[in-house]
Amino acid sequence: MSDSQDQNLDYDAEGGSVVDVHDAVRREKVLLPTGQEPLTFGLLILAAIVLILGAGYFGAYGNRFSDDIYVTSYYHPDARPAGKGGDTGGEELPWIDQWLAGGKKVYGNCAVCHQPNGGGLPGQFPPLTGSDWVSGGTERLGAIMLHGIQGPFTVNGQSYNGAMPAWNVLPDNQIAQVLTYIRHEFGGLADQPEAVVTVEMIKAARDKFAGHTATWTESELLAIPADAMLPGAEIDLQTGKPIGGDSGAAAQ
Repeated sequence: MSDSQDQNLDYDAEGGSVVDVHDAVRREKVLLPTGQEPLTFGLLILAAIVLILGAGYFGAYGNRFSDDIYVTSYYHPDARPAGKGGDTGGEELPWIDQWLAGGKKVYGNCAVCHQPNGGGLPGQFPPLTGSDWVSGGTERLGAIMLHGIQGPFTVNGQSYNGAMPAWNVLPDNQIAQVLTYIRHEFGGLADQPEAVVTVEMIKAARDKFAGHTATWTESELLAIPADAMLPGAEIDLQTGKPIGGDSGAAAQ
């Protein structure tokens, strides 16, 4: 066998030791697949700082999840209104406040035309504020709500030629609430018993105007006396009970 054949190629190749080559490979860092690289030391330090600062802030201002952080010297939450089944959850609101709150929700349908402040839109939709149609008797208002009105008609000296649809699809309590709301807010009758419209009154209006199926005209409505009131008992604004009447009956 020649000298070249006697040479052990496993430990000597091209003048370098294979053992040395293996040692060099073992010293090299293993490259992990993309997305599996370890976090750098700097990121770990940053995360630790954020955790420490966050824990410190929560400890100082978290108040152990107590709700008294929302109560200040100038904040006084409203009393919780009465719920179903007599659950008041606290002091019960006066009846008139609950009645007006219901009317305000219904008025959201009216505010598109008459505006949230009751001012209407000049030349398009009549105002409710300062209008004799609102501050006068309740019979005309009940007639309009149940069967609508078609122009031309005059409000506060200005002529309008629009139309208001009938809202007789609403239940009696919602019609009563929204009429109470507009009389209270826009008719100058705030906190006055005559501002109140009750379910009893709306039922009476339905019966009285049951034979009138068309939309009202101004001349037809003017035939109703301006101070005509729908029949019904006067209501105690605190309790919603008829004044001097059946203590068990209520406005709704």
